[in-house]
Amino acid sequence: MRFDLHAVDRATDGFFSAALDPAKWPDVLEKVSVATGSYGVNIVPIEGRLFSTFMVTESLAPAVEDYFAGDWNGRDFRCRHVPMIRQAGVVLEQDFAGEDDFKTLDFYRAQARFHLRWTAMIGFSSGDDFLAFALQRRIEDGPYDREEANFLHRIRQKLMITARLMRDISASEVKGMAAAFEMANVACVFFDRMGLVTTVNEKMRRMLGSDLQISHGKFSPTRVEDANAFDKRLRTLIEDDTPLASGEPEILLLSRKGRRPLIVRLQRLASDMQDIFSHSCVLAVVEDPEEKVRQRPATLTKLFGLTRAEAEIALLLAQGMTLHDIAEQRTVSYQTARAHLKSIYRKTDTNRQPELSLLLAGIRMG
Repeated sequence: MRFDLHAVDRATDGFFSAALDPAKWPDVLEKVSVATGSYGVNIVPIEGRLFSTFMVTESLAPAVEDYFAGDWNGRDFRCRHVPMIRQAGVVLEQDFAGEDDFKTLDFYRAQARFHLRWTAMIGFSSGDDFLAFALQRRIEDGPYDREEANFLHRIRQKLMITARLMRDISASEVKGMAAAFEMANVACVFFDRMGLVTTVNEKMRRMLGSDLQISHGKFSPTRVEDANAFDKRLRTLIEDDTPLASGEPEILLLSRKGRRPLIVRLQRLASDMQDIFSHSCVLAVVEDPEEKVRQRPATLTKLFGLTRAEAEIALLLAQGMTLHDIAEQRTVSYQTARAHLKSIYRKTDTNRQPELSLLLAGIRMG
């Protein structure tokens, strides 16, 4: 055994602090690599299509780049053995292949360019994802042995606890965002790394119907063209692991029978949480252009210092009512209504009814 057992224990205890501060992951992985006599370490999803978002030590970065450039993420033969990894928990490279495979398979020839061959793989779950914590050794270093594999089961227990902790933290963040959008009267839906819906706020649920549904975890516009455009944009954001840094999110339109289309803005979540442990990685904000924004006088009283009466009159003006109609509805004289109007213009720094309407239209008060 080439493991420094005490050093491995200390290094893997770092999983828990990294769960709370993801910036510590590179240092933790490097310490695990040294303590286990490995060339490098990486954590990667191994079920379904593999994306380029995962954690890796610097030593393995060139090999990882080549792995994706060669599309091995879509044809790595070892993915066929996921059931074995699930059952065993820990597997070694020699469980997958023998000397003939090392000599003949293109995969091992590609790995040999970086002098890599031997892997010890720890399988563990993070929510619905199945991940591998993979330790890598070079050809000349020789394989991991069974005694080392037995010790890796201790690491697996720590990984499972860490994954659950990070997943719960991420889920709490998403829940908080969904609640904030609900308070702002904004419809939103969140998606995970596989493109499945994870969270929908109540505002979004009220928009669902014959034109738009969520079925088996999929966000499903009825019109095929809309569904294809949405799926394409969603997949692009999932596979691009850099959150949108600036500019407006791309707008998509979802058609509705006899009504104006819904407006959808998709954006990758900017978070310091590692994607492979995240509850959600993409956010969609949905707007109904036919919905009248629910407006509350209290917002205007706080924002502009309007009185309650002035705030109510301002909202009626913004809806297009004339001052005469407002005076009649509120059973006040036209002169009283006009005095309120002058005060509203002064406090909001506006001069005409269209200008006031435009100002209030930009303030979400629901």
